[in-house]
Amino acid sequence: MRHCMAVLAFALVAALVCAPVASAQEKWIRGNVVSAAGDSLVVKAQGKDFTFKVDKSTVLTARGAGKAQNKADEAGVGGVKFTDFVKPGMGVEVHYKEVGGAMVATDVHSGLAPSEGAIAGESTGGSARGAITAISANSVTLKAGEVFAIDSKTTIVGQGLGTITRQFKEQGKSPTITDLLSVNDQVIVYFKEAAGAKRASEIRVTQKAAK
Repeated sequence: MRHCMAVLAFALVAALVCAPVASAQEKWIRGNVVSAAGDSLVVKAQGKDFTFKVDKSTVLTARGAGKAQNKADEAGVGGVKFTDFVKPGMGVEVHYKEVGGAMVATDVHSGLAPSEGAIAGESTGGSARGAITAISANSVTLKAGEVFAIDSKTTIVGQGLGTITRQFKEQGKSPTITDLLSVNDQVIVYFKEAAGAKRASEIRVTQKAAK
């Protein structure tokens, strides 16, 4: 898994290995890792094992992965290994799509607290891709006119955002939404729907706006 980007946080912080993500609505499962290999991942959720295919387009979010990738780049060696950051017993959330009868992982968020797990279908939410046209303290609007509510649980990831967050914390502060996002940033918004509203659970910056 070679594509990389350091990650970061509005509420929570990790590091991330990044590749293009499908914008279609996807299913997700949260549970505990049973086993992980270079091309597959088995997760137990609510007492059932789920096997996912992992390939070079799978996006890995894992604490320390961005730093490890930077070191690998400096040393001129290959990228970080999936199995270095996804190990048996770890809590994970896997976003996936079904292709030819197989469940293909598009995103793997590793390092979560172990739990009994949860399973959600397409009807609970999805993802949207585009440029940000407006930002407020509690919402983000994309070019297509879609408005997503944000709150303290919304995670924001993107290259350099981890550094920004650490700088604020060193000053005893927390970054605001406008410290991390800008109008014209290209993003992918993962959202969940409830009571007719779309709440952003994660906003991933794929390209920062030109200054």
